[in-house]
Amino acid sequence: MRLKGERLRLSRTGKHSNPWRMLVYIIIIAGGVLILRLEQIGEVQPFFLPTPGPTRGAGSYAEEAEVHFFAGDLQAAIDAYQAATVMEPGNAELFTKLARLQTYSSSLLTTLEDRRARLAEARDTIDHAVEIRSDSATVHAIRALVYDWSATAEVKDTLVVGDVVRVQATLDDTGVMVARIIESEDTIEPGSSEGMVEEGTTFIFSGMVEEKDQDEWTVGGRTIVVTPLTLIRNPNRRDEFLTEAENAANRASTLDPGNILAQAFKAEVQTDQGEFALALDNAQQAAEAMESIGGQYEYAMDVHRVYATVLENHAYYLQAINEYQKAVEISPNLTFLYLQIGANYRELQDIETALYYFDKAVKINEQLGVLDPTPYLAIGRTYQWEGEFFISAINIERALKIDHGNPDIYGRLGIVYFMARNYESAIDILKCAVRGCSVEENRERFCKFVYRVDDPECDEAQEKINEAVPGLELGPKSVEYYYTYGSVLAAFYGHPDYPGICIEAEEIFTELMTQYSNDALVVAIVEQGRAICEGPVISPEVTPEPTPTLSESP
Repeated sequence: MRLKGERLRLSRTGKHSNPWRMLVYIIIIAGGVLILRLEQIGEVQPFFLPTPGPTRGAGSYAEEAEVHFFAGDLQAAIDAYQAATVMEPGNAELFTKLARLQTYSSSLLTTLEDRRARLAEARDTIDHAVEIRSDSATVHAIRALVYDWSATAEVKDTLVVGDVVRVQATLDDTGVMVARIIESEDTIEPGSSEGMVEEGTTFIFSGMVEEKDQDEWTVGGRTIVVTPLTLIRNPNRRDEFLTEAENAANRASTLDPGNILAQAFKAEVQTDQGEFALALDNAQQAAEAMESIGGQYEYAMDVHRVYATVLENHAYYLQAINEYQKAVEISPNLTFLYLQIGANYRELQDIETALYYFDKAVKINEQLGVLDPTPYLAIGRTYQWEGEFFISAINIERALKIDHGNPDIYGRLGIVYFMARNYESAIDILKCAVRGCSVEENRERFCKFVYRVDDPECDEAQEKINEAVPGLELGPKSVEYYYTYGSVLAAFYGHPDYPGICIEAEEIFTELMTQYSNDALVVAIVEQGRAICEGPVISPEVTPEPTPTLSESP
């Protein structure tokens, strides 16, 4: 390389670099580094990501719930409110409205167990709302509603898993602990247990019911056998719930002396406490106060419904219907209102109008696609009272088609068969209500009594049934099923197709006498059944008079 001492040229033109251009380059580079850093720490999003869609808020779900409620779809409304509470777990108003709908929806559940479970959910919901807003009169007013309805479902309770009980038991020859008495224990806290005390041949201990079936319970870690001779003294939480309801209504009135809803629900509580005169005064004053303010009161339906309930309990059926009608004008798709109107017309012996309103409830459910057996049961009961057993059975069978694992519906259908003198069918159906049925037995009866054996849809219907029917525990809601089942079993004494049937009948009679020995009707039925089973067999071919197979009626 030759070095001539000439200046080295780095550009073709020989022009100097523009300092402003260099400054722009530096800014661009620095900006890129900054954006990259912000992206790494999540402060900015990369380019070309999909545009995010709008996220639903609690208000959106609440509005959806109100739409469903107005349409009469209570379960959909409950689901929407539950979604709203997830979005805003500190919003007491959402929990309060959810508890209100959970309470009202309990009226559409057909078994006492299901109603109690739903009301327990409502109590948890409203108690949480109180924790959030203990100074809200509306929250306490709705709490009065929840606990009052809970009380009405506790006319006589049954012991369930989670209850604390006191057990008196003995040991049999094999060392198995057999319960003599199980009763509620209110003196110790749930989850705790006491040591076992031995008094002669009797062992006494307390604990929480951990598992429970028809023959064995687990109490405080101990397994005990329950027999038909076990005396179960059921706890009665009715008074406890009524006290909570009364306190809630009073608290709401203290927070807001002019609270119309609190006054209305207090009237409903007083009705269930037997204070009818006070209830009527409060219900009427609440209705008048609501009308005096004019405009749209948010809970107007509730006030009219309560006033109607109080009037109904006074046997003022026409006035009650009038108030229920006002409630319907506000909420035209709530089926439980139509069912109450129909029930009042039934009390007035206006059967045609009663059936009209029950049918209105059916049509609303059909429009919504809601599968609710309650209106069919109301129709069935009405025809049963009229002695129209065929049509009654058809409607109860429709209810069973909707809720085919429900032992209470089996029991109602069995009673209708018995009253229709269709005794063989009554045995099959009442057995499911009292003792329960396996999946196969459920399928067999469903096909036989709901679709009829020759129906081409029978096989398809059976495939949908994958649940057994649990037998109902003996109690005030099932005692009729028990003594009717025992009676019809005894009636087949001596029939060649039913060997040993009186052994099963005697098991039923023993259970009845254990709990209902002071009930004159039950005692008379048991004595009659036992007399049949202990008497001579007149003829092995004699059976109760059968009734032709029930068929569809117009």
